[in-house]
Amino acid sequence: MSDEEKSLILIAEGNKGLRIALTSYLERSGHRIVSAYGGQQVVRALTECRPDLAVIDLRPPVMDGIELLKAMQRKSPLMPIIVTTDHADDISAVEILHNGAFDYIAKPYKIEFIGQKVERALNASKLAEENTALSDLAALHEIANRLTNTQDLDELLDIAFESCVRVLQAESGSLKLLDKERKKTVTVREKELDSPPSKSSCWAHHEEQVATWVAANGRSLLLAGGKVHPDVDFLRGCADTGSSICVPLKVGCDTIGVVFLSRPTGQKPFTLLDLNTIDVLASQVGVAVNNAKLYASLNRKIAELSLISTYSERLMGLVDRDAIVLALFRALREHFGIEVTAFLVIRKRSLEFNYSTTFPVSEQLMRRVCNETIDVLAKAIGTKAARRRVSMRRVGEPPDDGAPIEEPFAFRHVMPLMWEDFSFGVLYFAARREPERYDETMGLLLGLINQTRIALTNAKLYTDMRENYIRTIKALAIAVDAKDTYTHGHSENVMNIAGAIAAELKLDDKWMGIIRDAGLLHDIGKIGIPGYILNKPGPLTYEEFNGIMKTHSNLGANIVKDVPFLEELYTLILYHHEHFDGTGYPEGLTGEDIPLGARILHVADAFEAMTSNRPYRNSLGETEALKRLLEQRGKQFDPVVVDAFVRMARKKGWLGENRT
Repeated sequence: MSDEEKSLILIAEGNKGLRIALTSYLERSGHRIVSAYGGQQVVRALTECRPDLAVIDLRPPVMDGIELLKAMQRKSPLMPIIVTTDHADDISAVEILHNGAFDYIAKPYKIEFIGQKVERALNASKLAEENTALSDLAALHEIANRLTNTQDLDELLDIAFESCVRVLQAESGSLKLLDKERKKTVTVREKELDSPPSKSSCWAHHEEQVATWVAANGRSLLLAGGKVHPDVDFLRGCADTGSSICVPLKVGCDTIGVVFLSRPTGQKPFTLLDLNTIDVLASQVGVAVNNAKLYASLNRKIAELSLISTYSERLMGLVDRDAIVLALFRALREHFGIEVTAFLVIRKRSLEFNYSTTFPVSEQLMRRVCNETIDVLAKAIGTKAARRRVSMRRVGEPPDDGAPIEEPFAFRHVMPLMWEDFSFGVLYFAARREPERYDETMGLLLGLINQTRIALTNAKLYTDMRENYIRTIKALAIAVDAKDTYTHGHSENVMNIAGAIAAELKLDDKWMGIIRDAGLLHDIGKIGIPGYILNKPGPLTYEEFNGIMKTHSNLGANIVKDVPFLEELYTLILYHHEHFDGTGYPEGLTGEDIPLGARILHVADAFEAMTSNRPYRNSLGETEALKRLLEQRGKQFDPVVVDAFVRMARKKGWLGENRT
């Protein structure tokens, strides 16, 4: 049996003869012996030698026996103590046992008898250690189950750190995770001592260096009794105020973090058994933390894919550049903590700086931001191309809580938005502080910006195609006007009047555009009407009007019906000759069954026709035209539309002698 495997027994016997005899007997029995004389020596021996068992005389010099028992209990609560005394009458056995003694022997005693007591106490201590080990294993098993069943990283870190502190009965410590990019450990959980140690802690001073060494080498460090296991240069000669352990959190051969635990002076130092226990627990924690990080990463990826998918779907139906930019603004605010969003838009002959903020910002600061985006644009497309008139427009309602920010933003990002041959403008986003996990989410943010580039490209192609169609249709409208020499310019006039009525009714921009386009094309069906009917100097016959002329609304509607971008004009062109009372054509619709746009076109068309010259009559003039509109209010014409026309025409001075 090696010396390490032999039990170490502390003997503090006042009778020299008994001490020698007992020492000799126990050594022959295979034990190691350390002797102490007096209470102070006994306490010091507990710290320096850490014996497995003590045999003490109840009346040693210097210290009272009961006080010594209490001091030994505080120092080594698990060590069995056998008390010998020849003053049984002074102190009762009950009091001795109550104050921490394992057994009690009155003098004189036989050496063999006390030897039996020693063996029984050591066996009981060993059994207690085994029970403690079993309890620790059961606790570790329970902790492992909790770790396995916990997928939330924050909750898992709480469980892991609290478990490490509880199992090792540590008074302070920390759990650190390794930041591989920065090559350092980051404290994620920490417990501090209620009161600082009486002198500076060597390990506390070298804590970051200890953590780095353990993480880099994947090995544990134990400091106990002023000695470090294993020996490392930077801790050599370290006289600490307590005991500490630092163990790696490992997944396979990779270290993902460390656990750092400490006990102050006056508490039992950590042992190799403690080190083995925390190593087992740390291995479970390492795997669990890694799994939780993988789970969290997977959830983030799913959330990112969901965000990109949702954002792409949101953009899919948008063809308006401003609506696309607003969708990006909203995504940056909601998902990335961006507080200031801006877009320098390139128009045909000007630049427009649109911006939105979640807090008050001074106009001077936003002008500086605008100039910054213009500088970026100049570098991207050339200084000459960027020299255009600039207008600034706030998007949404301005926040009114607090004084406007004057200082530049702590975090900002500027990038030109371009795609192949298209230059859309410059995107700017900022915040008062850098958003959380910005480095991790930068890839996702760039993904959304790329989706925005694609959407802007599609919108540009859509707009170009739409303009080409409009130009083609306008050419047809011009051809109609050229075919009917008396109605030259009629379609453009109807477009302007209808647009003005729509504005008076406060319709949105989209519908105003649709109504204006329908006004321009409302008579396009006349391309299929014979010229002799269009230019007939007298009134049309019944057959000419009902059999031929009335078909122009159907012909025009069918022309635009299957043309992309113009399908919304179909019902307006088809029904622009319907009467409010149901006497119109082609279907005799009544009231609000007639689309509002068609009712607006009907008023605009009638007023323009009455105030224009025709082959069969001269202009009726604005006064007579207005009179006839009012006479037919609620009959041929929608009264709401007529009223809107009258308000608008008076504002514009159209009801005078010279209409502009």
